[in-house]
Amino acid sequence: TCMCCSHDMGPLLALRIIQLSISHGVCESTAFGFAAYSALLSRIGDVHNAYKYGNFALDIMRRMPTREKYCRVSFFLFSGVFLRSNRMHSCLDTVLEAHREGLKAGDVSYATLCAVRYCLIAFWCKKKLASVKQDLIDFGKEAKVYRQESVWNLVYPLEQAILNLMGHAEWPNLL
Repeated sequence: TCMCCSHDMGPLLALRIIQLSISHGVCESTAFGFAAYSALLSRIGDVHNAYKYGNFALDIMRRMPTREKYCRVSFFLFSGVFLRSNRMHSCLDTVLEAHREGLKAGDVSYATLCAVRYCLIAFWCKKKLASVKQDLIDFGKEAKVYRQESVWNLVYPLEQAILNLMGHAEWPNLL
């Protein structure tokens, strides 16, 4: 996957998946390829086409009998593409569902990334800080059970910001 290769190779991988899908037909990885391509378009500022290809990826995913890639596709789409084109509140439930589907499919790395994304979006949506902090605690325990502490470390700045805003930080100058 794109997580296992350099940043330079990620776009090439996505384009290769799309190319193979056009040549040989649609498979469960096709939606992932289009989601990664959509994220690339979003990153370079082409929000309109990113949204279009993102919806295409979702459409492909919905038509597939397997849900193994659902978590990965959702992570790519809700890490940037749909956050730029949809209301953030509308993304929360979908990201949480992707987290759950990832755990069911055994894709614990991307499920944990979806949990991280969920907590960030909840914070950005001005969800109550105590609620986001509780989500961090719950997802953190889950990440530990699945040995995903290295992925979960991505939330430490968010956790510190929440503690600072709540006045509970041991070192309030730390962020």
